[in-house]
Amino acid sequence: MTDRMFAHLRPAKLDELTEDAYRRRRSADLARAFATPRQPRRSRRPFLLVAGTLAAGLAAAVTVVAGSGESTAPLKAPQPPVAAQPVSARSFLLAAATTAMREPAGSGRYWYVRERTFQKVHNVPGEYLAGIKALVAEQEKAERDLKGDPERLAAAKKEFDRKVKELKTAELPYVAYSADTRETWRAMKKGEHGRSMSDQDVRVTFGSPDDEAAWRAAGSPELVDPKATAPVRIADRILSIDNPSLTLQNVRDLPTGEAGLRRELDALWKRSPNMVHADKPTYLWQTGVDLMTAPIRPGTRSALFKILADQPGIASQGESSDALGRTGVALSAPSADGFDFRLIIDGDTAELLQYEVVEKGQPLLRVALEQMGWSDSPDQRPKG
Repeated sequence: MTDRMFAHLRPAKLDELTEDAYRRRRSADLARAFATPRQPRRSRRPFLLVAGTLAAGLAAAVTVVAGSGESTAPLKAPQPPVAAQPVSARSFLLAAATTAMREPAGSGRYWYVRERTFQKVHNVPGEYLAGIKALVAEQEKAERDLKGDPERLAAAKKEFDRKVKELKTAELPYVAYSADTRETWRAMKKGEHGRSMSDQDVRVTFGSPDDEAAWRAAGSPELVDPKATAPVRIADRILSIDNPSLTLQNVRDLPTGEAGLRRELDALWKRSPNMVHADKPTYLWQTGVDLMTAPIRPGTRSALFKILADQPGIASQGESSDALGRTGVALSAPSADGFDFRLIIDGDTAELLQYEVVEKGQPLLRVALEQMGWSDSPDQRPKG
């Protein structure tokens, strides 16, 4: 993910002044918050059925789909465990470590990831952007008028931050959810460009018929941009916002043994720009997701599972379905700032199916990894 889970859903202030920045915050910023050289993940039938339904529902570039039949379940509370006695989180992760070692290493010119993001809609984009611009203009005027009065200028800055936070945390008077798909082809060779296609299959659903009625009563404002963005070339960039030294090209140099990887992660943590904002267990979980969605070697992936198995507070919630209908084992861990991070991992392949941010039992964000794998062309998906 580019920004750490919407910077834990806190205000991003002046970085949010353009529609392009808003889209990055809404879709691309998700993705790197919380993989592996292996055969491309095979899409499963439940996803294909869902994807077909979503694509069919987007005819005529409808902005908000009401009564379309798409469930709001992707952001409902997690399903209760299917198993009567779920395996412990530690036992599951240690078993996953063994499975990961058996996965074959792969290679290719591009590392491909397709992810579908589900999130609660917190504001009307147009109104939100207008509000941010108005506050910035107000603050710029204060800086001009109070240039020679540092005490009043500091007070004005504090008030600006308060108003931005208030705008950021305001809730709509109805419950709505958005979903969109993003694909990336990231070049393995330094200097080469990859490709990205975002904001595909954009959908909006409502928490209930009453929520939809309230939205209509508010004038049916556009809650998402319905148009997919044009494919864009992407240059080299860091793998993880928490670890600026990690890139797609050097991530395969990470140690493949547990002790070596633990030392390396400790060193990365000490150099992390977010060290002062996050506790170490949260850092390890989020960095773990960054690594699980990158082409790390099987030994590194196995060692990562062993390290995660030792983290405090980790709990197993048993079998659970992800937003695309696939079944895996759900693991959760609390963060120091009140959120829970939740992973769903395939018990047969040890692949990450989905990661989430949950607050008070309610998922605020879900990112389902539909497919990851190798491609030799930036306009072709992995085979299989």
